[in-house]
Amino acid sequence: MPYNKSVLAQLNKKIVLEMIKEKGPINKAEIARRADLSIPTVMKITEEFEGRNIIRNVGKGESKGGKRPDLLEFVEDAFYVMGIDIGRHHVKMVIMDMNASLLKSRYFQTAEELICKPEEFIRHVGNVAQKMIESCNLESQKFMGIGIGMPGILDYERGRVIFSPDFNWIDVPMLELLKQQLPYRIILENANKTLAIGEYTYGAAKTAGYVFCINLGYGIGAAIIENGTLLHGKSGTSGEFGHMIMEPDGPLCDCGNRGCLEAVSSGNAIAKKMKQKIREGRKSLIFEEMAPRVKLEAKTVFEAAIRGDELSTEVIQEAVNYLGIAIASCINLLDPDAIILSGGLTKSSALFMDGLLQTVNRYKMKYSGRNVQIEIGELGEYGTAIGAATLLIRQFFENGGQL
Repeated sequence: MPYNKSVLAQLNKKIVLEMIKEKGPINKAEIARRADLSIPTVMKITEEFEGRNIIRNVGKGESKGGKRPDLLEFVEDAFYVMGIDIGRHHVKMVIMDMNASLLKSRYFQTAEELICKPEEFIRHVGNVAQKMIESCNLESQKFMGIGIGMPGILDYERGRVIFSPDFNWIDVPMLELLKQQLPYRIILENANKTLAIGEYTYGAAKTAGYVFCINLGYGIGAAIIENGTLLHGKSGTSGEFGHMIMEPDGPLCDCGNRGCLEAVSSGNAIAKKMKQKIREGRKSLIFEEMAPRVKLEAKTVFEAAIRGDELSTEVIQEAVNYLGIAIASCINLLDPDAIILSGGLTKSSALFMDGLLQTVNRYKMKYSGRNVQIEIGELGEYGTAIGAATLLIRQFFENGGQL
């Protein structure tokens, strides 16, 4: 393989930049020692980064016999990025700096009348995004671009949504439509994968090497990260955890199969199951009180369970049991060191976490997954949007500080 100076230079810049971000404030000699680079190489790289205001001098370090060395740190607000989470019930947006500190966030309901009109829906998302960017009054050179988390199977090369069960979209040219409106760099990624990237970079999985991140919301999905690399699979469809078959003759799933985990354990499934039980004549005093004034969603079922409604508790426990069996199977298969549970349903984790862990322990193979830690994600309701924005930040570092 020929010696490529430009590739080596980019790699050196990546190493130096990551070290300053992770270890700063740090001096040049220490960077050179840790990175096994020459002092002149480090000086050249840091001078370039200082000139571009990516790093800055924050004072002097302690002397070890000579002049006190300059200390360098990463400039977290050197650039800003936007992340968009396209959800079945809500679209969530954030604008944040390079350390995931939010400058602005907002969400709006996913308009039901636009779900069946992808072009209009995407145009609306683009309009809201543009207005949000303009409201921040950022210098154009400080805005890096937009990352988008979209549920479903995607064509990454062409920026198309091949199939999204949540939206019932087939072959929608999402990036092409957005780029007609927005003059920015835009990256499209599966929503479960952006959530995983967010938790790995800034959240509950920061110290893990092999991560299985599960998104529990209207649907169910997952993503795998190994040693910092997001695994896509051969055709880019890895992580469809919600479409593991739990009951071959079970409820119809939005994907077209029957008995998927998503069809028996997701927020959508919990709401559907509750409606079915009530139609069958099961009594639910709480719902008799709540039904006239609220829409029956998973959130409503959890609220009723908190208030002591037995039927709601039964429906949730059934869903959690399937989820626990599926997680146990993934532990047997993957043996990760961290399983992160995120998404809207985890807001009510106090209701089901103990039962979930008991089910996982009951069904996983004896002695398997001895070191796995199962934890709730830390990024909250904007986790997927934060992860989507993080895609651009990771790319920035991989490119050695180049946009």
